[in-house]
Amino acid sequence: MKHLACIVALTCCSLGAWAQEPAKPPVVALVAAVGDQIDIVRQRERTGTHREPFSRKSFTLNGRALNMAILKGLDQAIEEAEPQAQRVLLAWTAPAQTQQQLAEADGKEREAITLAALKQHLQSLPARAGWDRIEAILPSYFYSSVGGMGRKLSGLGFYVQPLDKGASVQPWDSDGEALDSETPDPDPAGGSSHRTVDPNTGETGRSLTYVATYMYFQRVTLDARTLEVVSRKRQLDNVKYADPKATALDVGDQIPLRVMTSKLLDLAERSAYTSVRGKSQINVTAPRPVEPGASAAR
Repeated sequence: MKHLACIVALTCCSLGAWAQEPAKPPVVALVAAVGDQIDIVRQRERTGTHREPFSRKSFTLNGRALNMAILKGLDQAIEEAEPQAQRVLLAWTAPAQTQQQLAEADGKEREAITLAALKQHLQSLPARAGWDRIEAILPSYFYSSVGGMGRKLSGLGFYVQPLDKGASVQPWDSDGEALDSETPDPDPAGGSSHRTVDPNTGETGRSLTYVATYMYFQRVTLDARTLEVVSRKRQLDNVKYADPKATALDVGDQIPLRVMTSKLLDLAERSAYTSVRGKSQINVTAPRPVEPGASAAR
């Protein structure tokens, strides 16, 4: 009986020690996969034809700076949400073939193309065996107008609203719900003013015309072992800028492109952060010193 009691006691001690052993902290890999193509979308006068009332063009931005801004926001958010988790930041650039596909694809196709290429890259990484999940930021396409923005936007870019009698649109949030608090103020002349930010002072105001930075994306969570999609969260963010002291007649000429690019990087970081931590008030800090540059968009 004494031997049996000793065995039971040792077994209980072992079980107690096992139960108290701290769980292995999860390992989360973070990756930004938005690329380096920035769209400039500008509203134009309706002509009574079936032509779309928006002009569109693209240019290449420093992809490393953009992805680092996104990773910084995502990393901070995961650190706050899961302080025990270990985080791995991944640098990934889409291969030339994928970049060509993206350049030729419609906005609604870009997310699927990017996700397939990203999965192929992740499949080849041996370190993936030690990860628990992967959080990826990918461009997302949205057909409808969102709170004074143009239609058919995807990824990151600039939207120029130069017309003071632009079409009033129903604002939506990222889940397709109407945003009553974002309803634009009607103007007697027939336009709609929206909340804007002075790019020089950070003060808020209302304006019928503006230049906006936008980031339309999905945060996709993947199982690290199988690379199956566990969840998706779409987010549609924008910040509208207008300089009340600007003398240029066209709002697209009021803010230099270098200034707007800096604002876009700020938005990318904050959007990635809020995709994890939830929506928060956007506080615009003092503008960074920039060199004179081209106008925001034509």
